[in-house]
Amino acid sequence: MSDLEQYAKEHQVPIMMDDGLSFLLEKLKENQCLSFLELGTAIARTSIEVAKLDPRMRVVTIERNSDMIVQAKKNIEESGLSNQIMLIEGDALEVDVNGQFDCIFIDAAKAQYQRFFEKYCKHLNENGIIVSDNMNFHGLVQHPELTQNRNTRQLVRKIHDYHTYLANLSDYETAFYDYGDGVAVTRRK
Repeated sequence: MSDLEQYAKEHQVPIMMDDGLSFLLEKLKENQCLSFLELGTAIARTSIEVAKLDPRMRVVTIERNSDMIVQAKKNIEESGLSNQIMLIEGDALEVDVNGQFDCIFIDAAKAQYQRFFEKYCKHLNENGIIVSDNMNFHGLVQHPELTQNRNTRQLVRKIHDYHTYLANLSDYETAFYDYGDGVAVTRRK
């Protein structure tokens, strides 16, 4: 287990599951992505792994949680990849980002996925991909009856609605995968 994985486990920081991360990295290589926008930095594990793929990789990552920002800055600095990773502090629905990206990775507030997609899809390069994590949300999207928690049920319904939204987009096509906690890969038709 890496230091970042150990930190995440000890501090209950939600990070992408290993097979989900491996799948994401494979998709980035397969699509020859050299620019990556991440919504939801947490401790910067994904940003660091993405930046390691290629010295030309440009990563922009957005985080609003001040504790995560402190830890992410430390981890980016220690990784030696500060020249490739730019951390934007703030709410992804409120900050402005410039430029186009080969991959946009949505892994922030689950209830806001559709709003994130709508705001950031204009920053997607012509042949780029939008990857959304946590599409199964611990199996609860397929089986919402497994939780009695009202807030969790509302969140699961929003993820389910986002799934339906992606599946019905006329300008995009989406493939859904069961890697990690469920991953959607969307591209323009």
